[in-house]
Amino acid sequence: MPHEIASPVEPWLDERTLSTIYSSQYWNDLAAERTKEWWIADGGEAAYGRLQAYLEDSGLMQNYKFAETYIANIAKSPLAVADLACGVGWTSSLLSKLPNVGKVHAVEISRHRLELLFPQAVRMFRGDWSKISRNLGSFYELRLDDASLDVVFLSSAFHHAENPLRLLTEIDRVLRPGGRLILIGETHISRWWWARRVAKILLTQRRIVTNFFEVFPPDDELGDHYYRRSDYYFFGQMLGFKVLRYSVQRHASTVVVLEKSAA
Repeated sequence: MPHEIASPVEPWLDERTLSTIYSSQYWNDLAAERTKEWWIADGGEAAYGRLQAYLEDSGLMQNYKFAETYIANIAKSPLAVADLACGVGWTSSLLSKLPNVGKVHAVEISRHRLELLFPQAVRMFRGDWSKISRNLGSFYELRLDDASLDVVFLSSAFHHAENPLRLLTEIDRVLRPGGRLILIGETHISRWWWARRVAKILLTQRRIVTNFFEVFPPDDELGDHYYRRSDYYFFGQMLGFKVLRYSVQRHASTVVVLEKSAA
């Protein structure tokens, strides 16, 4: 039966190693998680409705639907997909429903998300458990073979990497030639936002700042980092990836679609 749980969570890393990962303490704070829009552990229409409203209002669902076309239109089938930093599993669930997707490797550093929330997301979005594996681990160390994936998908996740080049190198390792890397929920840095940040620093600190990483410093608790449009092109170029699409959507959220060289 496709909607039954096929297998338990597979631990790729032990708890001690997981605890050393950047910002893992925040993402494993169970008390804080219970207050979030995506807390659906108990199931039910109210919880599901709250998550659905969050995805719609934040623009993430729109991001996903836009990105999904770049997977659904891949002629090859069945596709092997990795959903990195998959969170509660809503994207993994939707990806598993695509006819040309044969396997979804859902990778996450939060045990409670994989064990408590993920099954509810699969139920809510009617995902196909026969295609999904849940893997407790780091997206820097994927227990997957070289050139074994057709698509790597990250939702509101790439900007949490404190070492983006290390992450991209690992993604490059597991992607087949011609494979696609799809990022959704990234933040677009507009000229207006840049100007406001510079003006705020000038007013509050009485100094003029022109260095991007001073204007947009990382948030070490949440693990947030900020990248310009040119940075995504630069990252891709370093590894021989072509940017197929950089699309700014609602709330300045961005979808980035990159393709690995077929050579």
